[in-house]
Amino acid sequence: MPTIDIHKQDLEELIGKKFTVKELEEALTHVKGEIEDVDGHNIKVEIKSTDRPDLWNVEGIARELRAHYTKNQGCPKYKFKNPNKYFINISEKVKDVRPYIGAFVCKDIKIDDFTLKQLIQAQEKIAGTFGRKRREVAIGIFELDNITWPLLYTAEEPSKIKFEPLDGNRDMDLNEIISKHPKGIEFGHLVKKFKRYPILIDANEKVVSFPPIINSEYSGRVTTNTKNLLVEITGLEMKNVEVALNIFAMSLADRGGKIEQVSISDGNKNSIITPILSEKYIEVPKKLIYDVFGEKISDKDISNLLHRSRYDHDKIPVTESGKISVRYPSYRIDIMHPIDVVEDLIISYGYSNLIPEYPTLNTIGKLNDHSIRQKKLRTLMAGTGAQEISTFMLSNKNVLFSNMDCQEDNIVEILNPVSYNYSVFRNWLIPSVVEFLSKNTKVEYPQKVFEYGKVIKLNKKKDVGTEDINKLVYAESSKDVTFTNVKSVLITILANYGKNPKFVSKDYPSFIPGRSAEVIVDNKSIGIIGELSPKVLTNWKIEMPVAIFEIKNIID
Repeated sequence: MPTIDIHKQDLEELIGKKFTVKELEEALTHVKGEIEDVDGHNIKVEIKSTDRPDLWNVEGIARELRAHYTKNQGCPKYKFKNPNKYFINISEKVKDVRPYIGAFVCKDIKIDDFTLKQLIQAQEKIAGTFGRKRREVAIGIFELDNITWPLLYTAEEPSKIKFEPLDGNRDMDLNEIISKHPKGIEFGHLVKKFKRYPILIDANEKVVSFPPIINSEYSGRVTTNTKNLLVEITGLEMKNVEVALNIFAMSLADRGGKIEQVSISDGNKNSIITPILSEKYIEVPKKLIYDVFGEKISDKDISNLLHRSRYDHDKIPVTESGKISVRYPSYRIDIMHPIDVVEDLIISYGYSNLIPEYPTLNTIGKLNDHSIRQKKLRTLMAGTGAQEISTFMLSNKNVLFSNMDCQEDNIVEILNPVSYNYSVFRNWLIPSVVEFLSKNTKVEYPQKVFEYGKVIKLNKKKDVGTEDINKLVYAESSKDVTFTNVKSVLITILANYGKNPKFVSKDYPSFIPGRSAEVIVDNKSIGIIGELSPKVLTNWKIEMPVAIFEIKNIID
């Protein structure tokens, strides 16, 4: 969970209200925040929400709390000026590298130590978490007065561009930066695969930024003497760039900065003005509010709770069956269903104010038939000497395909993943178990593990377009393990269910040629078995052979 360092006085000034530490602790519940540590006026706050990047800075926290403790309620209202003099042109060269950019100008901002620390913190938190360590979103903040407009966002061969990076002490070409500069070493992998690297250049052909790696010393050093800023954000999807832009623009506006928009043009008569502050809409059934609250709260209370939660709304319908048209800020990427709005209303109302209600029916719990069969299977597997493990259903393409030396296939991706590590649903179990073995190479061998769990695959025949499949995977790792070892385990397990498997020799990408097979039961393919290839073991830094099988559910 994101942890935010705030200064109590700074927060109070932004809210317009003073708090004791105890009062602040209570107030932070409105933003799913908890105080982790207090050191004088310095307070460390953990935000228990990974899908609210607008709360990962003190300005965002203050914005939400103003709605609870002042009359500044409803959707935040901002007016940004369009002076029609700040332009960024996008070259075709950058299309396949890092295609999207947005920007704004902030003037007359007073940057004290609090503001500077918060700018840097927000930059790191949003680019690191929401931006997946700068892969999806990277943020540059610059001294505006050093920049000559218009700017050009392009991509160039790394040996042809030289500039002095921030804290670089000398001119370096782009190859030098990614190999020698600390930020280049850390983030260079984001651009290494391309022949050309993204670059932002001003009208005097001076480098402003090398996104997503490093700013230039020429324009990228912001201090407490800085009065005017340029904020530039690049990314792989414009929707994410827009979210980050809005968060930063509103935060600086909250500190008194005058925000001016920037025109972005690709040279093909396609242009936009950033930031874009359009509100979003969702319809919330009135009955859903009643059901969640457990009572019919008044229309006035619903309206007050919506405004305190930073929503605006149209007229509340008289009938219980009606729907409320609700407007919310563009930075709220977490609103996907009416229940998300109702959750905010509950938080504003206060969980402690809800009247607890005990169930009216008493039942005796017991395992259902499927759970009983699962328990039997797990007992049988444990009887082979294997240890049961449980791994995450969410994974990533490196784990599922690249490290397994196989092609991407039938994968369900997360639309807005919090982290790249958990960006797709696994479609087979073997990579999860191999990843587990890779983290236990210092543990005594032989190692025998199994997992009974779900995988998710695309299936257009299903209403939701996907299907869940229960599978069993067993792996054995030791210096002398072979195909035969795991084959005997599988035969033993299937025999307990009256099944006699056949093994048809078949080569699979992740296995040693000639040392893998398709598992057939009742003339149907139920899985694969074999010895992992040396390349896969090397990818995972596993020094012992691994034999493994994965089969479809046999207990339903």
